[in-house]
Amino acid sequence: MHDNSTRTLLAGAVIIALVAAAQLYGLLQGQMGQSQPGPMSARAESPTEIALRSVVTVYAERAVSQPVMLLSDGEGAGEGLGARNSAEETEGWSWRSGSGFAIAEGGYVLTNHHVISGARRIEARLANGSRVRAELIGTDPLTDLALLQIDADLPVLEWGDDEALRVGDPVVAIGSPLDFHLSASSGVIGGFGRAYDGADPVGYIQHDAALNPGNSGGPLIDSSGRVVGVNTAIPQEAFFNVGISLAVPASVARQVGEALTAHGRMERGFLGVSVRALHGPLASAMGRRSGEGVLIEAVDPNSPAAQAGVRPGQTLLAVDGIALSTPRDLARALLVTLPGAELALSLHDGEARFRVSAVLDRRPDADQPAIARDLGFESDAGHGYGLSFAGTESGGVAVASVARGSPAAQAGLAEGDIVLAIGASELSDPREAEVRLRLARHEVALRVLRSGDNVPRYIALVLDHGAAARAPDHAAFADASGGPF
Repeated sequence: MHDNSTRTLLAGAVIIALVAAAQLYGLLQGQMGQSQPGPMSARAESPTEIALRSVVTVYAERAVSQPVMLLSDGEGAGEGLGARNSAEETEGWSWRSGSGFAIAEGGYVLTNHHVISGARRIEARLANGSRVRAELIGTDPLTDLALLQIDADLPVLEWGDDEALRVGDPVVAIGSPLDFHLSASSGVIGGFGRAYDGADPVGYIQHDAALNPGNSGGPLIDSSGRVVGVNTAIPQEAFFNVGISLAVPASVARQVGEALTAHGRMERGFLGVSVRALHGPLASAMGRRSGEGVLIEAVDPNSPAAQAGVRPGQTLLAVDGIALSTPRDLARALLVTLPGAELALSLHDGEARFRVSAVLDRRPDADQPAIARDLGFESDAGHGYGLSFAGTESGGVAVASVARGSPAAQAGLAEGDIVLAIGASELSDPREAEVRLRLARHEVALRVLRSGDNVPRYIALVLDHGAAARAPDHAAFADASGGPF
């Protein structure tokens, strides 16, 4: 009896212990399950990973020329004349790459103008690796932006507020540098309102996220994955990333992108003034402090400025409260201002300050030439030198236009100058002159008869896009003039 009772008690104790052990094991397993996710648990995507789905690699097929050596075999008609090897230029087509990102439903992708300029065929490579045709919808060379439509409906990236950025804020650049499809690099904001050269009206965001050839047109995103800029340029003398990268601000890119989506072009307001920076002796002679406003050199008849009472010799101090000290400041203030907008102008007539209002017209030369800001693309040489030509009754070709900030402008060429030869080849046809410039590599020698000169001289033009960037905001452009705006 006693033994049976003891065995019963022992059996109950064992059962209780087993139950308790099972409960403890289950509790421990539950805690471990909460602290350590299983192999099938999904990890939340980062803002950068989400943004990658909206970015594409843009491929543009563009004309290229390269020398081909013709080797003489000592036979044929030229043998008796001492036939020798020779070289000639041949033209072909080559694919170059950039980047872009979706800004609207329906496959609308924003990229850089210089990525697709001169292309006969454009394609886009999606995040899944597939490659589709792309159609050019519109382009805005002044801001170096272009809009494509591709045969794919991508998630649209949200625009951010670039004006809320501060120096030191983290950013991520997404694109396809050196054709490494959809790569990301991180950095911080380094500054605002940067200039690529003395004439470029865009006030770029500076950051140090690595940009290399192929990044052009890709988005610069903030920590929330919103687009705060469009990556566009680096100092070209470096060829590759040196920690200084430039992006078109989102506030500019968004307005241009919306205009291209709606109308296929960007229309700008026109004030009708040509201006000059006020520095040094000129400022003293006008009774102004150096850098205080811009001197109005000319006013277009019947322009909004003329109708508002603006006259040559007055000083334009500010536009809508934006203080001016260089012609670029005025160009920047009008960069995305639409026709019909009413602006408040602050002026000084030599005696007193006053304010007038002007309602902008449509800018007559809405299709401005592109400013070369290349991230690895070969610039179109003819346009890259900044020259166009017209015929003459005598020998040579006349300079019809010179793009501001171009190598031609830096060399002092002006409208009306006569280009007699490129290298040793004499010229008589404007089309031939433009073709020869397009075939030139990175430098070309022109034999020029300047207006007012009796003797021609040679001038060298060099496609060194970094040269302008070495002296952007300062004394090198102290006497710069510009317009009409």
